[in-house]
Amino acid sequence: MILPFAHIGSDDLSRVGGKGQNLGALARAGFPVPPGFVVTTAAYHHFVADCPTFTAWLDRLDALDPDDVAGARELGAAVRDALLAVPLPPALLADLDAAHQALGTDHAYAVRSSATAEDLPGASFAGQQDTYLNIRGRDELASAVRRCFASLFTDRAILYRARNGFGHRHIALAVVVQQMVLPDAAGILFTADPVTGHRRTLTIDAGYGLGEALVGGLVTADLYRVDRRTGAIKELRLGDKKVAVRPLPEGGTVTEDVPEDMRHARVLDDAAVAALADLGARVETHYGGVPQDLEWCLVGGKLWLVQARPITSLYPLPESLPTDGSVHLYMSFGHAQNMIDPITPLGRDLWRVVFPIGKTRLDEIPSGPTTMVDAGSRIFLDITPALRLAPTRRLMLRILRAVYPDVAAGLVTLLDRPEVQAAAKPRPAALGLVARLMWTVPFNLAWMFLGAPLEQQAAWADRLVADRVAAFRTAVTAQPPGAARLRAARHELTKVFTVMPKIAPRLVSGLLSLGRLRRRFAGTARAGDVEALQRGLVGNVTTEMDLRVGDLADLVRPHPELLAALAHVRNGDLRALRDLPGGPAFVDAFTAFLARFGMRGQAEIDIGRPRWADDPTLLLTSIRGMASHGDAPGKHREHFAALQAEGEAAAQRLVAVTMPGPARWWVRRQVQCVRHCLGVREHPKYLFVQCFEHVRATVRAAAESLVRAGRLDAVDDVWFLTYDELIALADDPRALDPRPTIAARRADLEHARHTNPPLLVTSEGEIPERPVPKDLPPGALAGLGASAGVVEGIAHVVLDPAAQVLRAGEILVAPYTDPGWTPLFVHAAGLVCDVGGMMTHGSVIAREYGIPAVVGVGDGTRRLKSGQRLRVDGSRGIVEVLAEDAP
Repeated sequence: MILPFAHIGSDDLSRVGGKGQNLGALARAGFPVPPGFVVTTAAYHHFVADCPTFTAWLDRLDALDPDDVAGARELGAAVRDALLAVPLPPALLADLDAAHQALGTDHAYAVRSSATAEDLPGASFAGQQDTYLNIRGRDELASAVRRCFASLFTDRAILYRARNGFGHRHIALAVVVQQMVLPDAAGILFTADPVTGHRRTLTIDAGYGLGEALVGGLVTADLYRVDRRTGAIKELRLGDKKVAVRPLPEGGTVTEDVPEDMRHARVLDDAAVAALADLGARVETHYGGVPQDLEWCLVGGKLWLVQARPITSLYPLPESLPTDGSVHLYMSFGHAQNMIDPITPLGRDLWRVVFPIGKTRLDEIPSGPTTMVDAGSRIFLDITPALRLAPTRRLMLRILRAVYPDVAAGLVTLLDRPEVQAAAKPRPAALGLVARLMWTVPFNLAWMFLGAPLEQQAAWADRLVADRVAAFRTAVTAQPPGAARLRAARHELTKVFTVMPKIAPRLVSGLLSLGRLRRRFAGTARAGDVEALQRGLVGNVTTEMDLRVGDLADLVRPHPELLAALAHVRNGDLRALRDLPGGPAFVDAFTAFLARFGMRGQAEIDIGRPRWADDPTLLLTSIRGMASHGDAPGKHREHFAALQAEGEAAAQRLVAVTMPGPARWWVRRQVQCVRHCLGVREHPKYLFVQCFEHVRATVRAAAESLVRAGRLDAVDDVWFLTYDELIALADDPRALDPRPTIAARRADLEHARHTNPPLLVTSEGEIPERPVPKDLPPGALAGLGASAGVVEGIAHVVLDPAAQVLRAGEILVAPYTDPGWTPLFVHAAGLVCDVGGMMTHGSVIAREYGIPAVVGVGDGTRRLKSGQRLRVDGSRGIVEVLAEDAP
């Protein structure tokens, strides 16, 4: 039941917990770790076995809601009281006495908890259990061990486990007993900057005495930021160290005032900073380059390492990093698509096939990372080469300033750094491919401005998409099922991007016209009319889809029995609805809807996510929510018609106030470009998801064959293979056993769901800080004003549109929105999104619907709560909480 540090092995996590295992590894590696031992989880199990009510308490904890703070507090206190009434087993006391004698009874000891799910790469659990310092004597040591065991059930530990998916009965606790060192100074060292994520910046917090004053927030510590490449101190911020926690000779600690001349003096001189930086680098190297969080003590000039754990808050670096010493800049593909969930491995693989930037041939099948790289199970675009050429740099910054202003501001601060300038420029062959793809764009753009029949552009885009999808389907189904069809589907995907040079002139003409009209009418009475041009745009396929969902709700609303039945429909059960009043008409209309839009759904840029056709319940929830409101039939179409009329009226006013002649002709042309061309922005994605649906069907057919052959356990396991792995299995089902790989990748994806991807990050992990508006009210959230206007209403935080519905007049607060979220917009009075830019899905739909929107607020879904009364200012990009509860 006792293990000295020197006897702890790499496979002893379940016996000694994360903290104990780390200390054992550090001690064996020769780091300056104070000696000690671990009371193992076997001792914990012996201890709790003597508590007759323990199993019953675990049952109640397992049933606890993760958000029930009061319940956690009540249950935690009861469990701790029950455990503290149980004495340590005699056998454990005997072993504890022996270990204490061997290490020295004259010393003071630190007694710290070490859970089996603690200090791990994916979950730190830091501070969830208790620590006791300067423990002296046999009885005090035994008491501290028992209190540590009970601290597995502190309120904070219970809630942390519940919210991170760790079962209470599967976690055990070990206890670290370590000789105390009596430090002159102590603190924390991060081998990467925990705020910016920069892997080349090391940060040190330092205070006098024991580290408890620093950790407990009693003092403002000194902050030292060190450049790991040069060893230079980049920043030194002296804290107000008014107190120090020091050990007492008889045991326990005391808080003492720090002399006035020391309060604002440096705790560490340059030599100590250099020694700590060297220690941190060596510990990180020992753990394979994983950034570490170290606790240290300084005693008479000697450094002691009392703990090291992985920094779990850092976003992972891209898997393919530059090897030439340069720094690269990466932008999140998910943010650009307004979807920040992790993407399955097969989904990431296929986007590299689709995306042509960085290739030398359009039909090239990437064998590894390209311009698209993986990080945290998401896709990031390496934009560095494009930023190294003056023309593409100007173009990219111009686009970003219009779509993501804060990203553009962050980029400008990074671009002139020598390490960024050292990056390679685009390869000539890659530039040649882009030139061949895009050379017609300027000519077509000129045609849009000068002579194209603009009112026909939406119908033209519809035909273009339909023709491309039909050609894609024909080419894929011409091949026999299996590996040949899989190869054909991937080959056809390489051609899909060629639609962009055709769509781009239409969309760009609308964007440029909107910008010119804004400048022309800025500061005039007609400035609001320019923004109103975007309401009720012509030809947006996502808006058309939304209106059809409203039509389906109209079919359900008059029939209460049918409405109630929608809550219980499962995949494949639609036919059962035909027996209900209104059922036949609804089922026929719903079937027709799925034939047109069934390939769409939440997070649809990931081919591994279900579509509405796969699971109609995702869509039926939205229909049921819309039908539950007492709106008159057709109200949604009346509302959209009113928006269209508003947009057309604004267009007429802008033309009317312009002087007759060429100026009026030019304004009329620009107005028409906005009204008839901006709506086609959704067509490329509509094409992609339809083509992906044919690939998806091909992949699922191959997966079903592999399930029958016993090579896959379930069809959905296929999304955790790469496309090459899938083809290899289709060619020879016995080629490899994919199950271990699938299990590991599934675990990686689940872990990635708990990480928050940055919009912009460097190859060194640095995330540029967002500028904060100077006029930001206290407690308000700042973002990008994406749709003008101000609205006050009740917040409704929605994390899953398939499980929640929006009431009329509520403000939708969401992590992101894509077409799978669109039905919620019918009742939304305003929009707040964690991510987004001016041209992402939520922003465009909000402007079309005329509702104020603030996007890119970062953490709105965590800081805001359903039921709060909000003010959303879409003009200034500010969200304020007016009241905690609805009136």
